[in-house]
Amino acid sequence: MPFATDILTDPSISASARQQALNRIHSDPGLPQSSTTSSFWTLGPHSFSQGAAKPLPKEADIVIIGSGVTGAAIARTLLQNRAANPSSTSHPSVLMLEARTVCSGATGRNGGHILETADDYGEFADAFGVDAARKLIRFRLAHLQEMLTVAEELGIATEAQARKVQFLSVYFGDEPWNAALERMHRFKEGMPEESAEWTSYEGDAIPRELCLTRARGVIAGPAGALWPYKFVIGVLTRLLADFPDDFRVEENTPVTAIHDDTSANGPRYKVETSRGTIAARHVIHCTNAHVSHLVPGFRGRIFPVRGQMSAQTPGDNFPNQAADHSWIFNYDRGFDYMTQLPEGQMMLGGGFAQGEAGGLADLGISTDSDLSLYIDIHLSGALRAIFGAKDWGCVQGEPVQAMWTGSMAFSSDGFPWVGQLPGAVTAV
Repeated sequence: MPFATDILTDPSISASARQQALNRIHSDPGLPQSSTTSSFWTLGPHSFSQGAAKPLPKEADIVIIGSGVTGAAIARTLLQNRAANPSSTSHPSVLMLEARTVCSGATGRNGGHILETADDYGEFADAFGVDAARKLIRFRLAHLQEMLTVAEELGIATEAQARKVQFLSVYFGDEPWNAALERMHRFKEGMPEESAEWTSYEGDAIPRELCLTRARGVIAGPAGALWPYKFVIGVLTRLLADFPDDFRVEENTPVTAIHDDTSANGPRYKVETSRGTIAARHVIHCTNAHVSHLVPGFRGRIFPVRGQMSAQTPGDNFPNQAADHSWIFNYDRGFDYMTQLPEGQMMLGGGFAQGEAGGLADLGISTDSDLSLYIDIHLSGALRAIFGAKDWGCVQGEPVQAMWTGSMAFSSDGFPWVGQLPGAVTAV
């Protein structure tokens, strides 16, 4: 069942709260706002710079809206494909437009995971057939090695702290644990080669060094972790250096409208921004939770959901597992997710189901300027309870170093939208 449907059909939710959430889901998410909570990832001396400011270009072959991991990946693919075909006479110029500062949206606010648990294999097999399920899971699994390879190729693996780890998906109750085992068994039966690194631990067999004595069971498999902001900054900085004449990034340049260009031989679109109008042959939307502001046909189909993250100081008894593990903590309602930095900070996010009205209050929220009090309470106290007072120990200094929010995008059916947009969804 798609994520939002599960919440909206909860019988414990009042009719008025449900209707308010539906109204938000079908509303214009607007542009990213300048007022934000401060993400731990974007603090420090590693800000983005491309030299002296220049006037906004009047035209570009391709305009990419958004400067997170999706926008960076598309820009890299377009420019590298051109470089791989030097005999081609087509040298498209690529212009990236960002409403705020580079990577200030969801990518610069997330949990720092490269993660595919393959939990969805059985659901995919039932819905689309075994062959399609295998293709989908293989594609999703491929992201881990691809992102680590990119970091190595660009020489940013150390700066971005890109590393392979083992994910620990932790369960505390019998029913959720048994269901998780069934999902893993289906995956291992259907894709034995790809699932070779997946394993499970139960009860007393859970390794003591994991400090998970309160867990019912743990499923473990390959995953990755990184500093997402530094990764994207590294990719974009390299592209600017390699393609100085064909790639530009313009910060603080929100796109306010896109119109068809009706001139006889001109570009196809006029892209209006706060700094002027750009003529473009192609426009690529990488705007995540804000996509339906410029693509109104997506309202109700793709909608924002506010998530919450924290950077916390570990207890003095907890061993640093940054090079070894990432975590998912599964509860009767909802889950949390966590990586640990080499310096020790526990990057814990989630608490959605513990938010107001079981998370309903965060559906349709496109701003990242406020914290959820209930989620703050949950995240701030979760780790000592999960690992136990003895294994956690006392925290020296500030327990919560930072708490922030970010706006994610979810689709009504749970699947991504990729490809050329039909005119029906772009019409105002």
